[in-house]
Amino acid sequence: MKVTYEKTTEYKVYQYVMASDSDVFLRREFSVLDTERQITRAIKALIGKGVLVKIGYGVYVRLSYSELLGSTYLPKGFLALGREALTKLGVKWDTSEAEKAYNEGRSQQVPVNPPTRLLERFRRSLSYKEMELRFE
Repeated sequence: MKVTYEKTTEYKVYQYVMASDSDVFLRREFSVLDTERQITRAIKALIGKGVLVKIGYGVYVRLSYSELLGSTYLPKGFLALGREALTKLGVKWDTSEAEKAYNEGRSQQVPVNPPTRLLERFRRSLSYKEMELRFE
């Protein structure tokens, strides 16, 4: 029996990732597609092909490709994707005081890499290359 690529778990995961409106995926979202072992293999294959990147334990982000640079990048920026991942994980968070002050016009100092204020316990780390989501 010959198996075509369209019948593989990797293709199912790829289709799920490309059809989704979100750029952040949790491992448990893929559990309906196949067994845990097959999902692991498919995710590793997609990471190798540059479709996904792992930013934390069980947290993956879809990458976009830049024709200009000839490489992949995070589509919305790391801070926005990290906060989206916190929301998907069910962690309550809020923006930092410096960010609130700038958004409300109380300060003219632009927060370059603002921390995220957590409203409940979260002990994981979310990082991509040399960037790490900072918490307050």
